[in-house]
Amino acid sequence: MDTPVQKALRLLAALEDLAGQESACMRNRAFVEAVAATERSAPLVRALVELADDEGVLALRPRVQTLLDRRRESASLLDAHLARLQSEMRRVDAARTRLTRIAPVYLRGVTSLRSSLNAAV
Repeated sequence: MDTPVQKALRLLAALEDLAGQESACMRNRAFVEAVAATERSAPLVRALVELADDEGVLALRPRVQTLLDRRRESASLLDAHLARLQSEMRRVDAARTRLTRIAPVYLRGVTSLRSSLNAAV
């Protein structure tokens, strides 16, 4: 059976691997996959938190802090990407609104042109 420190070391190694996957996804702009890697880390984080009271596990705090810093950086990049997407959605929505306002004018012109063409035939 593993000691709490051994288990914590295994959990940290797995979390570091997932953080590396998340970072690689972020660099490649694969944001959905980056979020998936983050979600896969949740049970590992919970298990690590359960071990946090152990004296030996407390010594691993610098590695945990490094992971937290990487996670904050990824979250910041995701937030920036989300803000860009929201801005683009607002821009598209504004263009759609303008189009729905002017479309009837163009449709009236097409209808009257069809009527004129039908009358000429």
